[in-house]
Amino acid sequence: MPALALAILSFLAAIAGAGPAAAAAAGPDEVIRLGPGTHPSSLGRVRGPLRIEGAGAGVTVVAAPEGEDGLVVEAGTVAIAGLTLTAAGPRAGLKVLGGEVTLDGVAVSGGAAGVFVDGTGRLAGRDIDLSGGYGLLLRSGEASLSGARVRGSLAGVAVLGGRLRLERSSIDGPATEAGVSISGGTAAIEEVVIRSPGPSGLSVLGSARVEVHGLDVSGALEENGILGDCVQLRRASLEVEAAVLTRCGGAAVEASGGTLALHGVDATGGDAGCLVLLDGARAQLEGNRCTGRGPAVVSASGAQAWATMNRWLADPVLWVECGSGARVHLGVGEAVREPCRKQPETLDKPVRP
Repeated sequence: MPALALAILSFLAAIAGAGPAAAAAAGPDEVIRLGPGTHPSSLGRVRGPLRIEGAGAGVTVVAAPEGEDGLVVEAGTVAIAGLTLTAAGPRAGLKVLGGEVTLDGVAVSGGAAGVFVDGTGRLAGRDIDLSGGYGLLLRSGEASLSGARVRGSLAGVAVLGGRLRLERSSIDGPATEAGVSISGGTAAIEEVVIRSPGPSGLSVLGSARVEVHGLDVSGALEENGILGDCVQLRRASLEVEAAVLTRCGGAAVEASGGTLALHGVDATGGDAGCLVLLDGARAQLEGNRCTGRGPAVVSASGAQAWATMNRWLADPVLWVECGSGARVHLGVGEAVREPCRKQPETLDKPVRP
């Protein structure tokens, strides 16, 4: 099992329990208004319909006592606006275990995770700030974030399952694992910036299926002997349209197994090259631009790539391990010679006397 998945599972075990409720139980359709200042209390376990309002993020702060989560939502609709939720140690600022939670102008931080979503929980956030061991940890359920600013010491966003939608948001590192790590479920990412993420910007693993439109990753660096790939794929499915990948320590994109589609990606390779395809990966490459020290494309251990209308501005352009069955099939708009092609059949025939 990948180290990232083991780390996440250890945190899940640590934060599985919920602390006792410290706030008074709210009745149906109740609105709780909290004034400015720091409130040293947990909001406890709640069921909607409920609305919780503060005087503004950073102005109204709910600081959970040691060993308690900031707020646990079990069911119903809960709206939270204009406040900060914090929890220390192996706890989450907000847990969404059921029901539907909306966040508007809210900051959430936790020692384990800012927000943890599981079960049938659904989260929708706008103009929010998330931070913690994981800014957002999604094990199941749904999460949709727009205009989010996310930081995580382990990963900004980590997804084990469920459905994620992340748009017009920024992920800032450094993180020890990745800016965004998705190892299960599905994700749609649109207009997202990932800066200085650590060893990987976007990491897609296992059974995950991810679609990306508009991605900017910069500053992935080598850590603990792991080259800093801006985008990393392991046996999963990833489609990227319109991306800029720069200052990548290792490869701009590395795929080990799985299926990859890149459309309109402008990438600058690092020490490992621009696009690195390994272990039977299958890649569709269309309208991309690769620069850097080269090679522009590495295809090894049986990987297959189909390329059309790309601009390869690296030397060498293609490095293909022909003996393993790896290939790069060149189509319309490709000006370089296709590697691994057999000589014309007539040259293999014996010459008759």
